[in-house]
Amino acid sequence: MSNLAQRLLTAAVGLPLLIGALWLGAPWLTALVLAAALLAAWEFGRIATATGSPVNAPLLYAGAALFVLDAAAGGQRFPMLLAALLLLSMAGSAVRYREGAPALGWLWTVGGALYAGWLVSHFLLLREVPLGREWVLFALVIAVTNDTGAYVVGRLFGKHRLAPAVSPGKTVEGAVGGVVATAAIAPLAAALLMLPGAAALALLAALGAVLAVAGQMGDLAESMLKRAAGIKDTSALLPGHGGILDRMDSLVFIAPLVYYYVQWIMMAQ
Repeated sequence: MSNLAQRLLTAAVGLPLLIGALWLGAPWLTALVLAAALLAAWEFGRIATATGSPVNAPLLYAGAALFVLDAAAGGQRFPMLLAALLLLSMAGSAVRYREGAPALGWLWTVGGALYAGWLVSHFLLLREVPLGREWVLFALVIAVTNDTGAYVVGRLFGKHRLAPAVSPGKTVEGAVGGVVATAAIAPLAAALLMLPGAAALALLAALGAVLAVAGQMGDLAESMLKRAAGIKDTSALLPGHGGILDRMDSLVFIAPLVYYYVQWIMMAQ
């Protein structure tokens, strides 16, 4: 089966699953996000091990899962969970340390749980705000528009490398194309989804541009991790697409910003 056929088949299965869980909300969306977080944590652990800094796998998985479950319950216990994860990770690394071995396993463990668990958990937090379904769809539209705009403009006009040491294929022109496309689409998407503040075109265009930059930084951050590990894809879990983190790299940066933007709107009312 060709790579394109694999991509289309994966999308044909994954998109209805995602939209269905988003529409139904808890517990279905919680289960989907929890599964994604645990698989992403597993991929992150593989990356860390490949760089020579093995993680504390039980703590990595437990941290990622607990961040998601806490978000499903309202997100009130995050400080306590983060403190516990930090203390246990450092203590575990100290006990297992051997002279000459890397001493950063605890940092990879904490970072992985935050990256794969806490950032991803913002989808659940966002789903529970007023018009949460629509706001999550807005975040998804922003991510797709950004990726598409950057890809098309980069292919047609890209000449100047954006971050050659991290992702040689990305160009400055492509990045600008993604930002412009997203800034243009954001007000339209907000209007179609009947989101609050849809009449504030300039504000939504600025939000779209900020989210586009954030999404591109998320993409580069994940590429940096893969480059450090010397791998092309985080895994082969999604045929034709790579791994969970390969598909969520921009979304894990976009979703938290959309959530805090919505919180800011609600506080300003």
